[in-house]
Amino acid sequence: MRPGVSATNPPVLRFGLFTVPERLPRGYWFSLAPGVSRVEIEIGTGDGRFLVEAASAAPDTLFAGFEVRASSTARTERRGLPPNAIVKHLDGRWCAENLFGDASINAYHAYFPDPWWKKRHAKRRIFTPTFAAALYRTLTADGCVYVITDVETRYREIAQTLEEAGFFAVAWQRQPDSPAQSSYERKYRAQGRRLFGARFVKAGG
Repeated sequence: MRPGVSATNPPVLRFGLFTVPERLPRGYWFSLAPGVSRVEIEIGTGDGRFLVEAASAAPDTLFAGFEVRASSTARTERRGLPPNAIVKHLDGRWCAENLFGDASINAYHAYFPDPWWKKRHAKRRIFTPTFAAALYRTLTADGCVYVITDVETRYREIAQTLEEAGFFAVAWQRQPDSPAQSSYERKYRAQGRRLFGARFVKAGG
């Protein structure tokens, strides 16, 4: 538990200008971009290329990006966000586990998560059993998680963790000419590097 946080002094997340004392309902997201009917979350926006392009291509969907690096958040903002996109300098894993309401999100995107190669850093990998359970809880019945990585061993670990949480993998590949690609995806495709990914859907959804 973080310093200064206890069972009697729970963390209070500062979200924008507001203190959020409880989990965010689905309607919260719609209030941020009137007219949208879907909510999709990107965990780790990098320089924001995917977020901006995906939002531009789907005006009926709110795309919300969560990034732990302030410099990356700033780069995303400098791209110029369409009205149906937001980016927050927040830990997306923590938000999914503690902040997002049940059945409130249509899809999650996690592209090229840091592999954290060293054994002592393994706990920093985002796809933990707790995080996978949070994804399952917060997704709508037909919700899904999109994952792409260039590290086969990490992909297999991610797939196993999600499957143990109640997801199953569906074969999926983004069209190579899609503008909605992260900078890493564009770079690695150009290099001819093999990519590993799938769309994970809720069992019974």
